[in-house]
Amino acid sequence: MQAKKVLGQNFLTDKNKVNEIIESIPNLEGSTVIEVGPGLGAITFPLSDKASKVTAIEIDSDMIDILEEKNKPNLKVINKDILAVTWDEVIEQGEGNINFVSNLPYYISTKIMFKVASDKRFATMSVMLQKELVDRIFAKTNTKQFGRLTVAINSLYELIKRIDVPATCFTPKPNVESGFIVLRRKDTNFDVDEYLNFIKSCFANKRKTIMNSIKNSGSYNRDKLTEIFNEMEIPLNIRAEQIEVQTYIEIWKKYNK
Repeated sequence: MQAKKVLGQNFLTDKNKVNEIIESIPNLEGSTVIEVGPGLGAITFPLSDKASKVTAIEIDSDMIDILEEKNKPNLKVINKDILAVTWDEVIEQGEGNINFVSNLPYYISTKIMFKVASDKRFATMSVMLQKELVDRIFAKTNTKQFGRLTVAINSLYELIKRIDVPATCFTPKPNVESGFIVLRRKDTNFDVDEYLNFIKSCFANKRKTIMNSIKNSGSYNRDKLTEIFNEMEIPLNIRAEQIEVQTYIEIWKKYNK
């Protein structure tokens, strides 16, 4: 089976790395897993050996027969574009504490991560990413890499495991290095979608101050935020990348009081 460049396919073929990845994912025994982009099933089949249920979402119809030929009774394969799927289509009513696993197509990695982050039913998010994106997620404040993704992921998740995955582990060999990260959702007492929209407004224009970015969004009360910034002794001319993750959470909680 030839990888399709248009779909960003690179198949993980290193069995030792597959084993390391499977062992890094917490609470797999008896769990529910949703996997996006299973490809040839390098991770899918080991997942189905441990989890009680695996739902694999694959856009490439050529992969479906390969995934179904092993007749895994606890494996359900859905031939759809993940960006066109709603979670309610694949998650049963009342089901929670779900593990999300994916070798994410690099060109839509952030879109899928935000889609998972917005739903609290996912207890963990374990994903293969371009190393550059992993570095962005764990960037420090006051750096070019620190941005909306950094704040969103670190506000909602804690890092459990980070695994370097060299290009030689894939066929065909990609032009970039990769990393596999395992994230566990934190307990949060605020509306995740509303918070993510707020963070998006904060980073809408990184060349401007955070106050101007928020003002341009037209979605938030500037006077109220000014009062909060003054109370927290945050300069009004500060830029979004200069504010710590925990400070964003505190600002948002105060704004919603």
